[in-house]
Amino acid sequence: MLDPIWTQQTVSQAEKDSPERASCRATRCKKGEIAPYVLMPGDPGRAYYIAHEYLDEAKLVMVNREFHSYTGKYKGVDISVISTGLGSPGATMVAQDLPLLGVKAAIRVGTCGTPAEEVLAGDVIVATGAIRDEGSSKKFMPDIVPAIPDFDLTSDLHSCAKALSDRATYGLVLTSDGFKYPSLAEESEVFAKAGLKACEMECSAVFIMGMMSGVKTASILSVDGYTGNVSQGKLAPDSQARDRGLHNAIKASLEALVLQSEKSI
Repeated sequence: MLDPIWTQQTVSQAEKDSPERASCRATRCKKGEIAPYVLMPGDPGRAYYIAHEYLDEAKLVMVNREFHSYTGKYKGVDISVISTGLGSPGATMVAQDLPLLGVKAAIRVGTCGTPAEEVLAGDVIVATGAIRDEGSSKKFMPDIVPAIPDFDLTSDLHSCAKALSDRATYGLVLTSDGFKYPSLAEESEVFAKAGLKACEMECSAVFIMGMMSGVKTASILSVDGYTGNVSQGKLAPDSQARDRGLHNAIKASLEALVLQSEKSI
């Protein structure tokens, strides 16, 4: 159960709508409240969990709709956690706020399905690029432009993930606006020939916005099951395996951001 102290915002609606806060339309945060290094889960509950379980001196900064922001420390480095909600529109809005808040690097930490038979539930996948099967990023950049994460941050992230688990891998991800749709199985099979490892709903939007703003972005995903199961109507994830993978994904992300902070000194 979520602790109300960690999830209930006491800031008035009038303050949220003040010009200073409204300039960051999604988060409603002010510069100085968010650290230069950010984790971006989709689920607000997961943002709470990361802040509560992994950060020191963590405090709730702001709650605005599905966008819950926390700031704390990990190994002495200031780090924030901001939930993006489900799908690319929310992820795009949060990513738009990041440069206004002085963010240097942000990592999406989430879950995914996989079409790759060699990838198992509980494995973690570091994204090397994303297929842009979503609409939000196309409002900012033509879809002929690939969605690519920052190489340096991605390299650090993969190294940290491999240090935690020999089941960490990397590859292309499919970012889609749909979860269960008729052509999912066929698309996954086609894209798998190009090295597709994961299907999810936010990465390409985060990468495109990072490419445009200069904020370093990367993504690490915990596998909760095989996409063929979803196509067949078997929607229940392997939650125990997923949560094991999420622990590794969160730890790898935090360690990678520490490495990034050391490079900035």
